[in-house]
Amino acid sequence: MWVIQDIRWTATVLLMLTGLTVVALGGTVRVPASEDDWLVAMMQAVLVEQANEGPLWGTFAPYIAQLEIVRGHLLNEDTAAVYGAMNRLMDMLEQRENEIPSEVADRLFDYCYLVTPAKYHDVSRHIDRFIEHQYGQSSG
Repeated sequence: MWVIQDIRWTATVLLMLTGLTVVALGGTVRVPASEDDWLVAMMQAVLVEQANEGPLWGTFAPYIAQLEIVRGHLLNEDTAAVYGAMNRLMDMLEQRENEIPSEVADRLFDYCYLVTPAKYHDVSRHIDRFIEHQYGQSSG
């Protein structure tokens, strides 16, 4: 039963992420770009990683759920809550919650830096991590 619900939920998310809307007459209309395109890109990245992991498919559900929380805060135009929720996602990735592979967590963490506007996450965490990877130490 849960598997069917997960499949339905994922299918719904994938349809939302295509960027196309089907109108009543059967035609398609391109959805205009908006400020939350970064969130769509982040969600797509998680879904791609989920698809690539095969049998570990369900392990990404908490990450998708966290991004849905972010979406809710964005819709409410609550910048502080978006910031907090995105940093929670970064915590999840750093801690490899739900036992996602390290390489996947690192890719998603780095991608977060590329697509997420600075006002929505703690950029210094990415900089510290870069310094640590380059020089073997944190700036803090």
